[in-house]
Amino acid sequence: MDFAFANSVIGKRLVASFDLVTSIDDLLGPLWEARSRFLCRGIKLAGEPPGLSLPSHQGLLETDHWTAEHDIGRLYAKVSGNYNPIHLSAWSTRLFGFPQAIAHGLWSEARTLAALQEHLPTANLEITVRFIKPVLLPSPLRLLASAAGSSGELQLLGKGELQHMQGGWQPIA
Repeated sequence: MDFAFANSVIGKRLVASFDLVTSIDDLLGPLWEARSRFLCRGIKLAGEPPGLSLPSHQGLLETDHWTAEHDIGRLYAKVSGNYNPIHLSAWSTRLFGFPQAIAHGLWSEARTLAALQEHLPTANLEITVRFIKPVLLPSPLRLLASAAGSSGELQLLGKGELQHMQGGWQPIA
């Protein structure tokens, strides 16, 4: 495990955050890695927050679109066992500062990968995603992706071109 601390800008507020990186290796090399960002209220670290550079949509085509329905958080909780209140209802989400329930990030990633099934190789594949903004429920979503191939990029966009997730795929090295 590895920790990295930084100031971040969320909306118009400056908050401190830390990343927890967990990885699993065997004798042949890395098997799995996950990075989770946690927010820390009431803390300000010395220094300025890093700039957030988001890639443009150039070269990406709309490959699919769908609506994340108002109850997708509850449905995902039944399957995953993750009953986090920010995904269950508008009422419970407001306790954490969100105006509506939000879709689970792993649901967004899984739904995106399902939509890209014909774009992706069938084996030896590394998927990397970065969650940018939460998906408020209900919400229309558009998936942009580069052409099918051994590697490519993806973006999940919401209303008004709001970017929720970006990432890509490539062969495992």
